Amino acid sequence: MTDSRGSVLSRPLLVPASSPSSRRRSGRVVRPPSRGAPFRYQFSEADCVPTTFLNGLACLFTRDEIPAVAIQKIYTYTLNGVSRSNTLGDGTDEWGIRVTAEWLGAYREGRFAVKSEYLRGAEVHVRRGNQIVACLNTGGVALCNLHIGGGLWHYVLAVKSDPVGLSFFDPYHQRTLKGLGGWVERVHDDEDGANLWVSREWLDTYSNKKRYCFGSVRNREAVLLWRRKR
Repeated sequence: MTDSRGSVLSRPLLVPASSPSSRRRSGRVVRPPSRGAPFRYQFSEADCVPTTFLNGLACLFTRDEIPAVAIQKIYTYTLNGVSRSNTLGDGTDEWGIRVTAEWLGAYREGRFAVKSEYLRGAEVHVRRGNQIVACLNTGGVALCNLHIGGGLWHYVLAVKSDPVGLSFFDPYHQRTLKGLGGWVERVHDDEDGANLWVSREWLDTYSNKKRYCFGSVRNREAVLLWRRKR
């Protein structure tokens, strides 16, 4: 998550929504059926970005294919945000996210090879011809920055799409969502590990008045990851 200063934080807030409900449908995953490790939840209020990068790698590679240096670099470049009281580790800023994505895209070791792409502003949307769903439909995953209220932003991992919405793994442990009218739903026992579903219409909201949406253009941010063929 990021606050209004650009640092990533991780405390989801919920408010009721009066919009009509949407129906979740089965998504399509175009990648190997098994992962090296289960998705993990974040350990603190501030580490949604490194946790989501690690979950992205776990989705694309088996445990023995992920080099230790990749994990080390993720934690080196993230959690670099500075709080108003000048405390380091207050989330992750745009630089940390961009540099982490670039490093992953450049590093090669054994069967570990990642294609990465950083999206910003108007590039982040789920309308026709969007890059996020195209990534999911070609075997990739998408790290998405969602507005969750009160000037806070939170990173989640998109793992598949359907004609109505996108399925994510949200690293902030929370079993239920209330008052969102079916536009946003908690998912349980999904075969691809998803625990959150958001309708495309809701997700693409160009306003910071809703929770679990991309929000205003200037705050939109995403990272696309694929497994490269060696």
